[in-house]
Amino acid sequence: MLNKISHKLIGYRVKAAREAKGWTQDQLTQGLGLNDRQSVSDIENGKRALKPEEMLNLSDLLDRDIEFFIDPFAVAGEAQFNWRVDPGVPEDSLDGFELKAGQWIGLLRWLREQRDSRASVLKRALRLSAQSAYEDAQERAESLVVELDLGVIPAETLIDKVERELDIPVLFVDTVDTADGHSISGATCHLEEMGVILINRNESEARRFFDLAHELFHALTWDAMKPDHRESNSLEDRNKGKRIEQLANSFAAALLMPLASLDRLIDQDRTNDIAHLREVAALLRVAPVTLAWRLYNLKRIDHDTRRNLSQEKQRPSVSGPPKRFSATFVKMLHEALENGRLSARKAAKAVGLGLGGLTELFAQYDFAAPFEL
Repeated sequence: MLNKISHKLIGYRVKAAREAKGWTQDQLTQGLGLNDRQSVSDIENGKRALKPEEMLNLSDLLDRDIEFFIDPFAVAGEAQFNWRVDPGVPEDSLDGFELKAGQWIGLLRWLREQRDSRASVLKRALRLSAQSAYEDAQERAESLVVELDLGVIPAETLIDKVERELDIPVLFVDTVDTADGHSISGATCHLEEMGVILINRNESEARRFFDLAHELFHALTWDAMKPDHRESNSLEDRNKGKRIEQLANSFAAALLMPLASLDRLIDQDRTNDIAHLREVAALLRVAPVTLAWRLYNLKRIDHDTRRNLSQEKQRPSVSGPPKRFSATFVKMLHEALENGRLSARKAAKAVGLGLGGLTELFAQYDFAAPFEL
């Protein structure tokens, strides 16, 4: 049973479970009846294999099912998250959702490995630091628009280019929603071998794209400036956050609304025409308030125009929410089931759906379920 997953990954989970319980390595050494703390250190570093009886003892001592330590889809102890979440979402709700999200990401990693499509060893990164100016973040975004050939309306091709050119998977998911309407907007998940972006598929189109661009900044700068585990997704808090988050917002604004696009789409004789600017915002898939601040910061509109445009409501998207997860993820999952590398029961558990829900997921992407209900 233990040879299905590497000792290194088991070690990550042992450390995560120990720290979650609040134990030191010395306490775990004593609990397992080992001779010295180095043995526990070696286990957590993947240098020492666990014996079956030690695994059973660990399960009891750390209050975790054995499955926690040997689940091939778990990312506990190795994944790091940056969440954009409403301040009203309780910490325990976020923690619970993080475990669920970790299963999706662990399954995605496993599917990529089965396909032999692991991420490149050469990571793409923006040449920025926490001391960089906001203008530097905007310049990098403008350059990325050109490098990825995102066109006049970057939002139209951004997801495809992020996945294909930058090798950063994007998953659209259902997140936590409280009774008061508070929710999780999205996240960046950082793993040693890849980054993943999660987006709440039920939020407005403009918010989804801004969150995607914001999280892309974190995915491309994680090693240089690691973000906090949790940040506010409140519009009121957007410009009150730490410098890293302000840099991410500057980058996102320039990525979705590059200067070349503004020059082409905005009639210079109508820069005070709210209806015209609202139409430009709809074309760029951004909220009117987001375009208002971008233009104001560029000194292209005055204070009154910014205020009036900011009060405009975003035009509803006619396409509705995107499909759950992504076409690439669902196709890989279907292939794994069809080829017998993964059981339907295991797949349904990993994605958090019953077999009926898994069938519906495949149907959304025009796949017949490769199993019988």
